[in-house]
Amino acid sequence: MNYTYKIFIIGCLFLIGFSCEDLDRFPTDQPTSATFYSTEPELILAVNACYRDITREDSRYILESLYDMTTDIAFNRGGYSGYQAVARGEGNSFTGAFSEVWDRQYRGINKCNTLLDNMSKAQEVTDPDVFARINAEARFLRAWYYHRLVELYGDVPLITTVLPVGEEFVSKDPKTEIVDFILDELLEVADDLPVSYAGANVGRATFGAAHSLRARIALYNERWQDAIESAELVINGGAYSLFPNYRNLFTYAGENSSEVIFDYQFLDGFSMHGTPRNNQSRMGGGFSQQVPTQVLVDSYECIDGLPIDESPLYDPADPFSNRDPRLDASIVLPATEWAGYIFETHRDSTTTLNLNTNTIVQNQDVTNPFASFTGYVWKKYLDDIDLTNLERSSINWILIRYAEVLLTYAEAKIEANQIDQSVLDALNEVRARAYGVSIGDTGLYPAVTTTDQNELRTYVRRERKVELAYEGFRLFDIRRWRIAEDVMNGPLYGRPARDYSVMGIPVIDENASPDLSAYGSVLRVVEQREFDPARDYLWALPQNDLNVNDNLTQNPEY
Repeated sequence: MNYTYKIFIIGCLFLIGFSCEDLDRFPTDQPTSATFYSTEPELILAVNACYRDITREDSRYILESLYDMTTDIAFNRGGYSGYQAVARGEGNSFTGAFSEVWDRQYRGINKCNTLLDNMSKAQEVTDPDVFARINAEARFLRAWYYHRLVELYGDVPLITTVLPVGEEFVSKDPKTEIVDFILDELLEVADDLPVSYAGANVGRATFGAAHSLRARIALYNERWQDAIESAELVINGGAYSLFPNYRNLFTYAGENSSEVIFDYQFLDGFSMHGTPRNNQSRMGGGFSQQVPTQVLVDSYECIDGLPIDESPLYDPADPFSNRDPRLDASIVLPATEWAGYIFETHRDSTTTLNLNTNTIVQNQDVTNPFASFTGYVWKKYLDDIDLTNLERSSINWILIRYAEVLLTYAEAKIEANQIDQSVLDALNEVRARAYGVSIGDTGLYPAVTTTDQNELRTYVRRERKVELAYEGFRLFDIRRWRIAEDVMNGPLYGRPARDYSVMGIPVIDENASPDLSAYGSVLRVVEQREFDPARDYLWALPQNDLNVNDNLTQNPEY
């Protein structure tokens, strides 16, 4: 983070005001396509603006975190933009979440198209390598935005140039054609992107980011060989490695580390987010608004590598002992030290211990009516540095990391039935890091040894669920695996209201999903959810767009 990155932010703010304007007008108080894109610095400012719509900033919410709130592993209290309604199966064409995501992606696409249509004006005065890189960055980002659109809405309009006035009311293109387009685009632009950057350019799209995104998109669309090949390029390239400490990866200590392939960069004073305020415990001064669920807690294995319904190490009365270390690294667990207090959500624990003063104080994590509804709070993306200013976190949000690439590679090989030692190595590298050891230390972590396809499928689905929790992947996983109707129907559960000893051991299915229904009477019921497979595998197109464009058609059952 330095002065030049501040210029990056200022450039984004400068450009966002005109990127979507009518480019036939020549205003005198702001740049247009007729007067801009004529020098190398202007191209850099323009491509910087193309990054801006990847996620939300200067607010309490990160877009990727909101995706997870609409799944079985997390809950968002309150009606912000309709994400809670989406989780309950109540979304419609007027739901804010649907229009917010749709508008953001097309706004980003428009910026990319505007740059790509006009950048030739500066070609003769721009360094050829910089010119090629900017072109590749814009096409990478356009692929990013289209990836989000097709996975959420299915068929959407594919627009690759700025449309003339009167021709902007286009119809949808098939998802398969758009996937073909973005896979080809990423393959074409990858070689024009550097392997890494230094200084102010850290955070831009790289060769590894292009192939990692390509591997993800291919995996999501069952293009197994494309996923394998792109993931292999990233793995064999040697540019990335797992950060040794899983917990610290999501703090300031993990920023720009060897594991980060692509992230959204924040800077204190210029671009910040309020994740700490949103997620922190009530005793820590937070709102406990986005919280993990009991389903997620019960999905973490025991240290013997067995799920809790099979492991002799699991004790329902002492449920957090002998568990995968990522559970404690990701979630603040009851009866543990956190933010200077003993975090406790047992209904009778109306007081707790202030560790700084060694005094008993009122426990806001129980007595406040808006304390965590599930009894847990997220630990991911909470750093002690931010505890004194919860509204102004500048922790970068990781969008692609090396662990995901390893899991993508493993899953694609499993589904292609190309099971070999490299599959086990990919899984075990991720699992070993969870325990803070190397992959060869098989006596110190539960290594995967099976080569059975069905068993490996369960392993990789569990790994994605716990390794990538609260990073925005779960929504896309339960949709592409077609298990959403299984995990999103019925009550959403939190912890037992009081002692854990009243709870039995849930059955874990082949998708690593716990069935808590047998113990529903002793668990907190947070809300009732419904998922209609005839409708909810796609999001609704926004009504405003349908109203102005007769060529658009709504997705089924909305």
